[in-house]
Amino acid sequence: MSSPAMNKADFISSIILTLFGIGIVVESLRLPRLENLDINAYTVPGIVPGFLGLFLTIAGLFILIRSIRRGGYRLSSSSGQIAGWLGSAMVKRTAVTVAITMAYAILLFPHVPFWLATPVFIFAFVVATEAMKYGRLPDPVRLLTALVLAVVAGLVINYVFQDLFFVRLPGG
Repeated sequence: MSSPAMNKADFISSIILTLFGIGIVVESLRLPRLENLDINAYTVPGIVPGFLGLFLTIAGLFILIRSIRRGGYRLSSSSGQIAGWLGSAMVKRTAVTVAITMAYAILLFPHVPFWLATPVFIFAFVVATEAMKYGRLPDPVRLLTALVLAVVAGLVINYVFQDLFFVRLPGG
């Protein structure tokens, strides 16, 4: 079951997904190969991001082909439709997600230790998405749950990267 609006959204999002996947592949190829350290070719830093980028590119292309077959490339819209789309909940959620993620990447991550920045990011993200879903700030129980989730996830992520994968984290 498909609607014209969904096919248009699939068309646009598939182009973005495909370009994003290609960008990831290109950047993963630019990562050091560490040949001078006799590193196994299957453990070089760019292999996992490269495969993920490749899979995103393939998925984006499949969605693009499907949306073209369903007529999603017909993007003619009136100014009222564009204004309605810009004011939609989907666009608002996307904008909030991008804003919180950029704040983490630009403001928190370089200046605050990872073990603190990541729980702050997770907590802010959970509270923001809950607030958008219900139209108000979460009740105290949900806030406490979000805080516990953020702290536990932040500590686990920090442990996995630093102690299992030996990745040096900012502020570590």
